[in-house]
Amino acid sequence: MPDRNKTPFQDSLDAWAEAAVPVLQEVARTYGNHITYKGLATRVFDITGVRTDMLVQNLSSKLLDRVIRLCRERNLPALTSLVVAATDGTVGPGFDAVLRAAGKEVPGTPLERERAAAAERLECYRAYCPDVPADAVPRLTPVYEARVNPVKKEAPRPKPVCPVHGIQLPATGICDDCA
Repeated sequence: MPDRNKTPFQDSLDAWAEAAVPVLQEVARTYGNHITYKGLATRVFDITGVRTDMLVQNLSSKLLDRVIRLCRERNLPALTSLVVAATDGTVGPGFDAVLRAAGKEVPGTPLERERAAAAERLECYRAYCPDVPADAVPRLTPVYEARVNPVKKEAPRPKPVCPVHGIQLPATGICDDCA
């Protein structure tokens, strides 16, 4: 006998998407902020009281497709650009659906996709965050930025060498063999 307390999946998706929009608007109220796929799923489950055993990675595309539709219908910025993977800070290939829905060109590389998402995130911040700097530019998430533009470490300074013996000088700066 079926469980009468179970909500049909499509109804659950609709409820989660409705709950996701204000969550994402709240995320956009802080300049530079974003949320992980798991973080968003947890928040909408808590808000709606409806859960699923589906893996977050399987649920996310279905949920975000609904959110994309709601944003388009309500003339909202692309709030799904605020949702990134915890492991690498990327929106991933699913973000292409946002660009297609807006009639924009789908980027040819992952880096171009992340730059497009960064531009959409900036629009979200401009719509909801009261303190976006006037000179703000689209920025990759810090995790992804660190991956594509690693901080270059300064080359170690060469150790002083004795000009006579060619050996590294001790901390005193005086060659033991010359002393």
